[in-house]
Amino acid sequence: MILLTRIHLLLIPFLLLGADSAWAEKRTWTMTNGRRALAELTFAEGSFIFLRFGPLERRFELNEFSQVDREYVRKWVGKERCAACNLPLTTRIKKTANKTYHLSCFHCLACGKSFKGGDRFILGQWGNLVHSQHQSQTFQCGSCRRFFPRRGASTKQQFSDGRVVCRVCLQDAVFDKETLSELHTELSAMMKDKGIASPEGKVEFKLVSKRELNNQAKRIHVGGNLKGLTVSRFRKESSKGETTVTFSHVIYVLFGMPKAELRSVISHELMHVWLNERGVEGPADVIEGFCNLGSDHVLRQDPSRLAVHLMENMKTDKSPVYGTGYRKMIARLKQIGWARMLNEMQARGKKF
Repeated sequence: MILLTRIHLLLIPFLLLGADSAWAEKRTWTMTNGRRALAELTFAEGSFIFLRFGPLERRFELNEFSQVDREYVRKWVGKERCAACNLPLTTRIKKTANKTYHLSCFHCLACGKSFKGGDRFILGQWGNLVHSQHQSQTFQCGSCRRFFPRRGASTKQQFSDGRVVCRVCLQDAVFDKETLSELHTELSAMMKDKGIASPEGKVEFKLVSKRELNNQAKRIHVGGNLKGLTVSRFRKESSKGETTVTFSHVIYVLFGMPKAELRSVISHELMHVWLNERGVEGPADVIEGFCNLGSDHVLRQDPSRLAVHLMENMKTDKSPVYGTGYRKMIARLKQIGWARMLNEMQARGKKF
């Protein structure tokens, strides 16, 4: 299933040779299977690169490309680049925090004016900058946290529950149950690959607003900035001295999340289903940290730049439950592997 998804993503963009574009540093890339495409290199780390095809940005393994392309990447990585436009830096630069900009790119996202000495500004995770006093003139994407100007934002980017999304994340945002069901099938197979058995009980998914999600969370005394929630129920029946337990689960997820984020949320919630059917209880950091292992497993195989961004956020999350819990559990997983990890968690279970 993972392989099929990967091939599907490779075929689509590599039919774009000859398309008109104004991308910076666009060039023709040649894969080892002979396919060619016009694309811009946007990011490289280790054995992976990200290529942009117009609005699309996807991850590939460097060894899938020709030797000429690999040499290009080697030289590309050797050049320090502007955090705003991604082009090589010249002598006229400006440095702030751990980012470096062309002098011409060092300006406010809202007003367009260059920053001067003494100006206070906010630096976004994606390198964009905005005057502190102009923050109210911008939105911050609820998925990738990218800043973008309020001016020019379409109504489609502003959801009815108050959330906002940038144009990049809106491109593959999910609003329909059919896509949600397809993702559930795909992710269940990926979970099974690590020993996470399919649920015994029925799993129902519901796309909901932030308001409805919070209302459902209050009913079971759960709080926080949630993007997904699992409500599990069990029923015991006795007959002729034998007791059977049946389960049912409802997973609530926010509508309008881009696929990479939705995959992460669904995987996290499916881990909760696995725990709930086994009666596993424990400290919040253990439970949520374990469930984040599902997100980690899926995000590592997602070819989008957003997936890398979401993984970085998990690694640096200051939450003692979701952040510290995840880092403790991923360290444990690296020590003992999935099989022993699942056995350890299952040992925490109780009989119904």
